[in-house]
Amino acid sequence: MNPGVRCQSVDRSQTLRKILTQDLPLESVGPGLRRTVRQAVGSGQESLLLAAAGAVVRELVRQDLLVRARLEGEDSSSQAYFLSRRDGKILDLSPLYQLRPTSSSSPSEFANPDTAQTHSLLEVDGVLGAMEEAQDLRLGDIQTGDVAAILGNILQLLRGFTPQLRLGMVLHRDLATDQTAPGIVSVAQAQGQASWLTLRDQGHSVWIPQASELPPGMAAVVGDNPLPGGDLVAVAIPIREPSEEGSEEEGLEAGLLFVMASESWGRDTLLKVGGRLARFVSNRWRHQRDVNLIIHTDALTGVNNRAFFDKHFTIELERARRTERPLTLVIGDIDLFKKINDRYGHQAGDRILQYVARRLKEELRRIDQVCRIGGEEFALILPDTAPEAGRDVMTRLLNADLHEEVLVDGKKTDVPITLSFGGISYPADGSDAFELFRKADAMLYMSKDAGRHQCHFWDNSGDHFRMLPDSDRNS
Repeated sequence: MNPGVRCQSVDRSQTLRKILTQDLPLESVGPGLRRTVRQAVGSGQESLLLAAAGAVVRELVRQDLLVRARLEGEDSSSQAYFLSRRDGKILDLSPLYQLRPTSSSSPSEFANPDTAQTHSLLEVDGVLGAMEEAQDLRLGDIQTGDVAAILGNILQLLRGFTPQLRLGMVLHRDLATDQTAPGIVSVAQAQGQASWLTLRDQGHSVWIPQASELPPGMAAVVGDNPLPGGDLVAVAIPIREPSEEGSEEEGLEAGLLFVMASESWGRDTLLKVGGRLARFVSNRWRHQRDVNLIIHTDALTGVNNRAFFDKHFTIELERARRTERPLTLVIGDIDLFKKINDRYGHQAGDRILQYVARRLKEELRRIDQVCRIGGEEFALILPDTAPEAGRDVMTRLLNADLHEEVLVDGKKTDVPITLSFGGISYPADGSDAFELFRKADAMLYMSKDAGRHQCHFWDNSGDHFRMLPDSDRNS
């Protein structure tokens, strides 16, 4: 054997051995598969190591413990990253794909829908199997926190694997926009010409034997791109919101997935395929939500991080512009935090950051967003909040009794906490995200310079609105 070839083979075997023994969570697979891994590792044969690693990965994907992920800036054709749901780590399993033997009878290949005469469940299973193995999660997508954008990405993924179908969604809540989610409309937009939407019991699927019974938004999905094989038929399948991790209860119905096809598919087959596609949507939605939590959550405080703020503030500003609703942004900073750190220690400082984050969330609505954007700096995104309502929120926060108990040299010490704030409102104070943030930041520093523990709201006339806690106003 050529020494160079032998060296490459040893390197590949060592790479596969590392993946099996160090990277993959073998404790999550059955004893039979673990025994196979031990035998492959003991043999050192590349073919056995590759087969064992592939079997483990397939089992972990089946259990939803590994999720295919795509990192921004990486070439998805040559890299294979997976997110481990057990510990949140990103695993590079590219060697498994680079070493995998090619075959013209790959199970991911499936028949051309234009030449297929029948649509058996076995054929469809091949399509969906390939689709499920290609769940590319777009980490850091600019709109990963927006439900309509998440579902729009899922639809785009499904359409790539089901060219013989036409897919769309109708959501119960008004989350859809033409800009972020083509093929998704709200039930309010759809029910005008499809009265059966209001009569259907939630949780029930619907067979639609005529295209005329489709909501207008779904009929537009087909448009001028008819399907071969006869007249158009469709099914509407409930989509479930993703349930919490470990919960046995199904999530609430979020809307309907419309699966449209030619009449040659038949009612029963299309209902079964639609059911499986709807489950895929919910699973993919859950995966995206879990990834969002990992990449958009501040590890110390549990609130949103700066990356989330930079993306989500732009999204909320666009939503406010589109719906002609107000939006308020407030930036807050813990007063004299460096002195707190120097006096009580960094552990006490971390505890105070966690306390402040928790109290800010408690004082705000569920639709509001608390983001840690710097060391001791927080941003509050308040949708549908006019200037007067924003001032009411700040009155509450300035008058909140904030203090946290910390340990110093083994003794409990109560630390009083105050914050300074700066705020702006859209559309009164501007329309550009950077401009609005700059103005709110300027108001924060005005509050700091004026003595701390107060808030200033921007006014375009230069007469900025100053707010003090009740104790200072009354003194």
